[in-house]
Amino acid sequence: MLLVVITVLGFVLRLTLSNQSFWLDEGASLMFGKLPIAQLMEAIKTDFHPPVFYSLLHFWLPIAGKSEWLIRLPFIVLATITIPVLYYLCWEIFGDKSRIPILSALFLALNPLHIYYSQELRMYALATLLVVAAWNFLARKKYLLASLINLLGFFTFYGTVFNLFSQTIFLFVLKPKNTIRIIVTLIAPTALAFLFWWPIFSAQLSNGHYLTNVLPGWKVLSGTLTLKSLALIPLKFILGRISLSPQKLYYLAGGTITLVFFIISGRASHRKSLLFWLALLCPLVAGALVSLKTPVLGYWRFLFVLPFFITILAVGVDSLPKIILFATTAWICGVFLFANLYFWTNPHFQREDWRGLNNFLAGKKSLVMLAFPYKLAPLYFYASDAHFLPLETTSYSQKSLFQTELEEQSTDLDTFFYLDYLADITDPGRVGLQSLSKFGLKQIGVYNFNNLGQLYEFQRL
Repeated sequence: MLLVVITVLGFVLRLTLSNQSFWLDEGASLMFGKLPIAQLMEAIKTDFHPPVFYSLLHFWLPIAGKSEWLIRLPFIVLATITIPVLYYLCWEIFGDKSRIPILSALFLALNPLHIYYSQELRMYALATLLVVAAWNFLARKKYLLASLINLLGFFTFYGTVFNLFSQTIFLFVLKPKNTIRIIVTLIAPTALAFLFWWPIFSAQLSNGHYLTNVLPGWKVLSGTLTLKSLALIPLKFILGRISLSPQKLYYLAGGTITLVFFIISGRASHRKSLLFWLALLCPLVAGALVSLKTPVLGYWRFLFVLPFFITILAVGVDSLPKIILFATTAWICGVFLFANLYFWTNPHFQREDWRGLNNFLAGKKSLVMLAFPYKLAPLYFYASDAHFLPLETTSYSQKSLFQTELEEQSTDLDTFFYLDYLADITDPGRVGLQSLSKFGLKQIGVYNFNNLGQLYEFQRL
């Protein structure tokens, strides 16, 4: 009964603010999800994610319509299911008399990072559910089912391949009968399917290299191997998407809280916790090594190891004397609830307000110039009367070409806007913005939309 209450609580928390505007990456999900399946398999070459999540979204979109929370709903439900799945994994490992299963479920239900990505219209929370489910079947020695879930997980999010390393090492340490055969059973279907998938993956890899070459700042956002990237993983696992100002306060307070969490987790020396240590650390070590070549250390990419971090924390708490145990449990829950409340009451931590931008532009026959080489994905979902002109930095120096584009796009238009979203990456010197006066445009206003940067309004001279 307590598990049901915790799961329902987790579901309610994951519904909170689920009607936020879709942001850039979610807009990309919508673009791919709207495509017919045959076209999706071709278009996905321009992305760097496998097809399972997009395929599920494809079949749900006609039912959900244009409502943000309804589009997110099935993935919120799947993310919530991770709570009881983790409970039963802990129940299998630690037994039905242990407090660890219910502590793990409670901590995951309240965890702010998992709550945030449960609402995210991306593949990370679904991949997390599949990884925990695969370990569940592995712990129950249902190796074929674990293998099929591994296959599904890999084609939901490539990063779950690191979890296969964890399972392999775990089996070598555990040394069950027929270890090699079990490992082959776990890995072979995914490896075989990947051979057939290689042409598409290879194309995705090439496109990914092109993006980081054209936009070098993208590497930093993707998570290069730096001390900051490594430190952000446990910090975000605990506090979610919030930060504090000044930044020194954030790192001081967050670092102190993280240190306490580490001290508690360090008490998880129970031999049965080996599974969770390997499931947590092996992907992080593998990700750090891969990041020497390709940046993959963005903390969100390791959401699938968060439940194992949570469980190790629960094991550490369970080892404490009873009077300290309850106080520590209350403190951990308080930290998670504070982080959630702080996020909910501070809009600048929340998702980009493309819906608000669309509402502002509605009814205005205007031209919106973008500090980006392509039309940004959310603009296809939040359609308006505005015309959009994506610009590369070089366009501003090629005056004749830019003038032609501007005239062709702005026939009978008197209002112009310049959106500097992502300009820190594409045009950090704001060359484009400063060049608009050369083309007969005068700035008359500036508007702000949450996490989109500034929208500058211009008129003809």
